[in-house]
Amino acid sequence: MYIQARRNKAFERRHTWHLFLVAALVATLLTGFAGRASALPIGTVGDAGFEEQNSRVISAPWSGEGPDYKGIDIDLGYQKTGRKNAFIRTSSRNWNAVTQKVPVKPQTVYYLEGWVRTSGNYTTGYFGARGTNGRTIVQKNYGKVISNGAYQFLRMAFNSGTNTSVTLYAGYNAPGTDSWVQIDDISLADSPYSNWAGYLVPSSPVNAAPRAVTAVWTEPAFSCRQENPDNQLSVWVGLDGFDASSTESLVQVGVHATCLGDLYPEHRAFWEVVNAGVDTREQPVPMLVQAGDRMSASVVRSTADPADYILTLDNLSRPGQRQTLTKKAPAARSESAEVVVERPHVFTLGSTWPPAVNVPFSYVTVDGAPLSAYDALPLQARQNDTGTVYSPSPATTDSGGYSNFTLTSHQG
Repeated sequence: MYIQARRNKAFERRHTWHLFLVAALVATLLTGFAGRASALPIGTVGDAGFEEQNSRVISAPWSGEGPDYKGIDIDLGYQKTGRKNAFIRTSSRNWNAVTQKVPVKPQTVYYLEGWVRTSGNYTTGYFGARGTNGRTIVQKNYGKVISNGAYQFLRMAFNSGTNTSVTLYAGYNAPGTDSWVQIDDISLADSPYSNWAGYLVPSSPVNAAPRAVTAVWTEPAFSCRQENPDNQLSVWVGLDGFDASSTESLVQVGVHATCLGDLYPEHRAFWEVVNAGVDTREQPVPMLVQAGDRMSASVVRSTADPADYILTLDNLSRPGQRQTLTKKAPAARSESAEVVVERPHVFTLGSTWPPAVNVPFSYVTVDGAPLSAYDALPLQARQNDTGTVYSPSPATTDSGGYSNFTLTSHQG
């Protein structure tokens, strides 16, 4: 159900609309009875994507730090998602930052995430959190790599200790020449779980923007018996999926297995493209797939035309089943690569994860390199009503330069 450990914005994608309507109705009713809107939950960043900012001047709940020019870009096309982002621009040598004070629960592990894009001429950018005493609790350096003009993802975990609030900040010490940073989608969560399980390689200070992803996996088997009638599972690879806004983009190809009233699920090959929020939905790839089949998939951004993506899906267990498609996604920026097992729907009356999942992956590469070549992010999912956690094993690299890992389920 929807009320569970908070998931990262980037993993919600397009399947929460039904819940949003329900939540909005409930919120409206509660507001009407109470006479005012309730406060944000503890540990929640207010106006996380800067979409509530109504002028170029930074306003609450955000504030500025340092003497130089900073503010809000509105409809300038510089945002990671939505219509707006924060920025700092200066030619001084001062420290400047965009900050927000957020209440937190003491002695709690939080996950701080955000996106930045820089001018690329400094190495002194910092994203982090300070305690009530002003001391830094956690901090990550950025600005070292300019990922083909892409936004860079920053993520870290920290324990709040005795603090009842923390000040989040994203800023930099300017190099004395014209420089800038754009900031968007800052989040703080007390759960590492998402609706995806597997590995993700985001553009970051140490990862260039991915342009290709490949993987081989064994299509999973699970039961559709009476106690599991809503089980669904998708296995896919994709580019640019680390986004949840109304203008998101994503290019993916894989297999969707769903229970349709039989004892065993139906496995259907599919491709899907989301371009600036316009979604093709899952489209069939003409191919026979069954549990136990060994599948190979890749998504590659064309060098000749960056708006073109070449999708390849091959059932290695059944000769002659290979399909190659070219699809357009001109708004996609290839800011992430994904090798993912996903429960396709997250709304209350939608699907559930199978209770037991085992999906071995091999020959995994991003831009031709193994996961060990990147600051790869392992993704975990959790089914709250059962406490089952779905997570990848540590990725290993074989002698051929490919990565291998296995996605399994276990009690959390």
